[in-house]
Amino acid sequence: MLETLKTYLQLSKPRVGGLLAYSGLASGLAALRMGFASNSFLGLGSLETLALTMAALTWGILGANAVTCYIDRDIDAVMERTRRRPLPAGKIKPPEKALAYGLMLSLSALILLLMVSFYAGLWFAFGLLDSTLIYNLLSKRKTSWNIILGSPAGGAPAMTVWSAVTGQPFHPIPFLMAALIVLWTPSHIWSLAIRYAEDYERAGVPMLPVKARFETAAKCIASTVLLLPLFSTLLGLAGSFHPAFYVIAAALNAALIFLALRLLWEPSHGRAWRLFKFTSPYLAVMLTITFLFAG
Repeated sequence: MLETLKTYLQLSKPRVGGLLAYSGLASGLAALRMGFASNSFLGLGSLETLALTMAALTWGILGANAVTCYIDRDIDAVMERTRRRPLPAGKIKPPEKALAYGLMLSLSALILLLMVSFYAGLWFAFGLLDSTLIYNLLSKRKTSWNIILGSPAGGAPAMTVWSAVTGQPFHPIPFLMAALIVLWTPSHIWSLAIRYAEDYERAGVPMLPVKARFETAAKCIASTVLLLPLFSTLLGLAGSFHPAFYVIAAALNAALIFLALRLLWEPSHGRAWRLFKFTSPYLAVMLTITFLFAG
């Protein structure tokens, strides 16, 4: 029983889902600290509504990941990086069990989120459809710009949780938090694809670094990353944050610009990997200071 639970958890890719769920939590906590949290589900308080929303969002993300693993099971089987995942390793038979599990989690999360806030449900549905249908099913195997089409799904959790605790369909703060994730995603995936280009080529997945020259891919990565400081600055302008937010954001942006410009001017695999390693903590810290220093 324990081994089965572990297998299904691995299928759901919790490390991938963790950052997405955290972006939703950061958005919700920012709404609470800024005094925007006014939506109540079944008479629950703001914190309880946030906790319920986060539970639904988390299992919904895990479910979506399971569905995408089912869609990608043939690709995963030929890639060195992914061939040990539960489906290609034959740990779940028949594979349709994985699809049923993923659909059960994601659709039950959608229903609950629609009950908490209609707009929260819509944002979650948008992310779910973009991730599973637009990216994994329709574009991943057909175009080098697949991740551009799929990256909006990464921004959906921030919008989902904000809408759940506030009842609002839109606000600049969660939108700009979502924009950071949308912009971060291509650079993250393309940097990974540079390192595992042979894997993607063997699987027939036309990621940009597989189809374009390395120098071209590196410049695309650097150019995308250089938009992150712009949107984090807009985030600062949209919110009334503690001065510490602006100090920390400025330091992060200076380091990011330095690494991106080095890659832009002198592309190399080492510089691409260093930039890749920095972008994840950059995003995590930006999300953290957004709610820590919200006022």
